[in-house]
Amino acid sequence: MSKRDHFNQLLQNGKFAALAIDQGTSLKDIVKESKGASFTTADYFLFKKQIILNLGIDASSVLFDYDTYLSDPCFRSFETSKIIAYEDDAYNIDNKSRITLLPKILDHNDEIIKDFSAIKFFMYFNPDSDPIINNKKFKVIQHVGQICKSLDIPYLFEPLLYYDEGTEIDYQSYLLKKPVYIKYLYKEFSKEEYQIDIIKIEFPFNEAQVNGFENDGISSIYSYENCSEIMRECFGNSKIPFVFLSAGMKFNNFLHSLEIAKSSKIDFLGFLCGRSIWQDSIDIFCKSGQDSFMDWINLEGKQRVQKLKNVIIDN
Repeated sequence: MSKRDHFNQLLQNGKFAALAIDQGTSLKDIVKESKGASFTTADYFLFKKQIILNLGIDASSVLFDYDTYLSDPCFRSFETSKIIAYEDDAYNIDNKSRITLLPKILDHNDEIIKDFSAIKFFMYFNPDSDPIINNKKFKVIQHVGQICKSLDIPYLFEPLLYYDEGTEIDYQSYLLKKPVYIKYLYKEFSKEEYQIDIIKIEFPFNEAQVNGFENDGISSIYSYENCSEIMRECFGNSKIPFVFLSAGMKFNNFLHSLEIAKSSKIDFLGFLCGRSIWQDSIDIFCKSGQDSFMDWINLEGKQRVQKLKNVIIDN
């Protein structure tokens, strides 16, 4: 199967409407804290399994981490297209330079990759960081591109913006500069040398600063029209396909952000959403029992997935 064939497997009605459940150690810690003394690792995997089997069937594809995928043989026969997080532990990076570690398991087992329609790789990135560190990151990102090329599988890359305390810019200035950063990230990683097929990227504004969003009383500085203008500035001359990630946004804020993107007429492919869909169900799973958890999935969870799909898929 060619890369193009794999790419098409990721889509539903020509759009990318993917569910993410690749968060590893950090999600396990959240479930453990909510569950309390009775927590077992089986609880963590059961939570993820129910999300995958019951919400993943409504998505165009599902993003897995290795531990979850290998935890239950039922995932091998799961019919929704699958994406693998090509990382040692998704989003749990403890080295100072924030350089993502590649998965140890794949050093010896490329067979696992054959079950997937794409590879996702993320890297924390701040354009203002030390050029020596960023150059190292560029090389790792290019290396994964070579791996994807050799496997003839799409490369889904996620540059995840972060605040680097080693820069000379203060945090508030960093927040205000987000549109500039996001524009840089999209432009940089659209270059052919990275061999990236899809960019998974944040909205170029902070949800807490948008008028009309759920923002916990924080002063707003952006109107919807401001957000539209920012998105057109960042993505108006799009070169390669890109999808929006949720980055743990409150669900309604993510939904409204997608609606703004749609009304802005930018050419985005869709979304890859995880926590914004299912994070509100963690305490229900841990404290209210399986029946309440499944009720949430079958009502609220499925409605959330469908609402997001309704925005991006033309009827």
